[in-house]
Parts: sequence; structure tokens; C-alpha cells
Amino acid sequence: MSIKQFPGGVIRGTPVVPTSSAATGIWTLDQAAANTKLGQWPRSPGAPTIGTATAGAVSATVAYTAPADTGSATPTYTATSSPGGFTGTGASPITVSGLTTGTAYTFTVRATNGAGTGPSSAASNSVTPALVIGDAFGGGFYAGQIGVGGVATHNLVIGPVASGQNASIKYKNANTAVPGADSVIDGPQNTADMVANGNSTVYPAAHFCNNASIGGFTDWYMPAKNELEVCYYNLKPMTSSNYPAGTNTNAVPSRGSNYTAGTPAQTSATAFQTGNAEAFTAAGYWSSTESAATYALRQSFSNGNQYLSTKINFNRVRCVRRLAI
Repeated sequence: MSIKQFPGGVIRGTPVVPTSSAATGIWTLDQAAANTKLGQWPRSPGAPTIGTATAGAVSATVAYTAPADTGSATPTYTATSSPGGFTGTGASPITVSGLTTGTAYTFTVRATNGAGTGPSSAASNSVTPALVIGDAFGGGFYAGQIGVGGVATHNLVIGPVASGQNASIKYKNANTAVPGADSVIDGPQNTADMVANGNSTVYPAAHFCNNASIGGFTDWYMPAKNELEVCYYNLKPMTSSNYPAGTNTNAVPSRGSNYTAGTPAQTSATAFQTGNAEAFTAAGYWSSTESAATYALRQSFSNGNQYLSTKINFNRVRCVRRLAI
């Protein structure tokens, strides 16, 4: 009778049903067929033991322990979210991406080998992804939220210094009016108004942001006054005292009073602290908000003051984008 040899030693007499991931001994085809028919060989893996799920910004990591019985071949592992059915694969801990901030998720893990997919683990603990100021997000970094009456409508993303900042650029090539660019909160519209009314020679800062392509995104714009103020409040680079300004009804939470000397404090996002890679500099940054025919508003990142600057001055600009909530 023909035989089929598997890795290992020789089984003499009646073979024993395999209980580990590799068969051992010499098997007849009949014996192999019989065990296959019974589902004993090849064999799918058992259920992993679930570990701890940990939330990130728009992702979570899921720890697990491999099952005692991994079946007849080395398995791969897949974590699946509930709700949403988002998945990730790999060794423990597995990263599951694409999650929504503010939504609670649990996760199960299953193992798969050539014989099939085993049963799911128990469900993990529940986690709710939440963005932290300074997190890598949306092609840049999470800078906070804007909204109306303290209710968030958008997440703000600040562009990276290397590709999203120009250190010396004019608002306009003349101290003359800009049709429509006067919103304190709608940076996209202010930017669109400037782009529609002149080329990059006329409106250098607006075109710099409008033309940016960063992280696969092309919807960058020049931030309006209240958007740029949120960036200062959350990403203040220095430890210096604040100017008595900062009222911002579009901030989340809404701010109806001025800063104190120590609030806001220096940001806890290390990369944005003075001297580090993503830090704002103390000098003024253009907002896209026009104040008068001659002036536009800019934001100091040393003390938080927002003040007028003639449009032909050279200041910094840093692109942002917004994501609806």
C-alpha cells in the first residue's frame, strides 16, 4: 500500500491522531484520508486568548495570546472591530486602523492556517479612539476643533513645517482690498476668494496654501483668524506669558474671556515645543482674515496677540485643512 510521509519519526502500529501543529511518523494514505475526513488532519487552529485593546487617535492596538493548539500549520492572526468590521493582521499587538473618534469599539481575534479559520477569541475591553493635540493626523497634525457655540463642527489639521510652512511671504502685493476675504472662521472661503481674484504674484500666501499637496491631500488653505488662534491655544510653543486676548467663540470649548498670563500654557506636544521640529516660531503668522483694505490680521506665537499688519509685509504662513465631524 502507498504511504505518505510527514515530518517527524515513525509511528509503529496504530498511528495516534495528531495533536500538534506537525504530523509525525509514516502514515498510509488511508490513515491520512480518514483523519482528514474526521477533521483531525489537516486541522484549523483554536481560539486565541484576547488581551488588552488600547485606543489611539483613529486606531487601536489589540493584544492576544496564540492558542495552545495552532492546528496543522503556522497560523496568521486577524483582529476585527465591532462595530465597523475594521481589521488588522499580524503579531500581537495588532493595529486596527480606520476607526472613528468618539465611537466605542471591542475586538476579537481569529487565527487562520491552510486548513481554515478557527473560532474567535472572546471580545476585548471597550475602547474609544480620541485625538490628542499634536497627534499625526490627516496629512499633518491634530490642532484642535472649531465649531459654533462650543459644539464642534470640524477637526483642524496643521501642516508640517517642512512642506506646509513658508517663512517669509506677503499676504498681497499691494495694500488694497480683497473681495470677500473677511471671515474670522471660514479659512477655505477666504482662501478661495483670494485665489479667484489674483494669481500667486498678487496673493502669494493664499496660493502657497491652496497649491499645497501634503500627505496625499490637496484641500489645504490659509487659516482664518479664529482657526489660527485655536492653533496658538493648543500648540503654544513657548513658556512666556500671554497677552490679554484670546476670546474665541469658534473655539471648542468656546472661550468668552481673554487668556490669563499662564493659560494657555506651553503645549504638551513635544514636537511643537520651541526648538523642536514642528514648533511655530515666535514671529507672526498670517491669517487669511482681512481687517481693512490696507491690513490683514496675524497671530503672534510668543504671546497670543492678534494684530494688524500691512499686506505687503513679509510674515510666515502655515497651511491647515479641516475635517467635518
